[in-house]
Amino acid sequence: MHYNHGMKAVLFGTGWRAMFYIRISRALPALLEIVSVCTRKPERAEMFRNEGLNAVTDSSAALSVPHDIVIVASGKDGFFPLMKMLEARKEFVLAETTFSTLGDEELDELSGMKGAVAEQYRYTPLFASMLAALDRIGEVDQLYLSGLHNHHAAAVARDVLGFSGCSPDEVISYDFPSSIIRTGSNYGMVVNGEREDYKRKLRILRFGKKLFINDFSSNQYVSYFYGRRFEVRGEKGIINDREARYAGCEGYPVIMPFGFHRDWTTGNGSLTLSHVTLGDRTIFVNHFYPASLNDDEIAIAEIIRRIDKGEEYPSILSGIEDARVGRLL
Repeated sequence: MHYNHGMKAVLFGTGWRAMFYIRISRALPALLEIVSVCTRKPERAEMFRNEGLNAVTDSSAALSVPHDIVIVASGKDGFFPLMKMLEARKEFVLAETTFSTLGDEELDELSGMKGAVAEQYRYTPLFASMLAALDRIGEVDQLYLSGLHNHHAAAVARDVLGFSGCSPDEVISYDFPSSIIRTGSNYGMVVNGEREDYKRKLRILRFGKKLFINDFSSNQYVSYFYGRRFEVRGEKGIINDREARYAGCEGYPVIMPFGFHRDWTTGNGSLTLSHVTLGDRTIFVNHFYPASLNDDEIAIAEIIRRIDKGEEYPSILSGIEDARVGRLL
């Protein structure tokens, strides 16, 4: 894969969000180089220095290293003043941290800031393939989505339904408490048979003649039961997370499954997606194959590639608009 020059990045944060970028930089050094890392905790800085990274606790020292981009993955505490400081320095920022915790005045203050947001789901193999197949079903007016929360769900809905602004004409909300066998946590699989309480949040939003239904459970990201499901309805057919069903050239119904092609990278190495097909048509290509990246890392790397090559990427303003819609979910 050819990159313009690769991105030299200063990374704020050392938590799990930051690790995406460290893993990508190690897998794709020609795309991304982490030239310095800034963390508030001295022990974390020492740990990362032991791993070969230039880690410091002082933001001025971190930013003194020549760089192209600043990645903010530091969590919500101190997020707004950090962004304002970087804006004053005229830095190009890639914001991993969400805008959803900020107030309206703070969002307004950041709305003119240059940079990008790590709103990666539209570039994951699953959702990118769905977006690429929309032309099969004509004008779209409905989306059911189960698998993403708040601003992430809003971003996909805005891509699919094409609504602008962030004020729906109607919102219907329902929260349903329940319990289920616990199968996972942030640390891995759980097999002890215990039950966990959770809340299923159903939100129905109408934007003119377009309908968005978001169905999210509080334990959805760590349970093995739910997965990511969607159904897009258009005037000529329906697309779901498995297939496209639409009227063919002669008017007969066509059922076309998505094919997610994965290959062993090396020997007994990890299984990595190479491309996605819909029938005999390739609708998604992993630009970074055969690098060993999971689907989220593929998507984040795609955002960085787009920034590097000057292609379209999700702007900070778009991330702010996603956050405003996401509050309703």
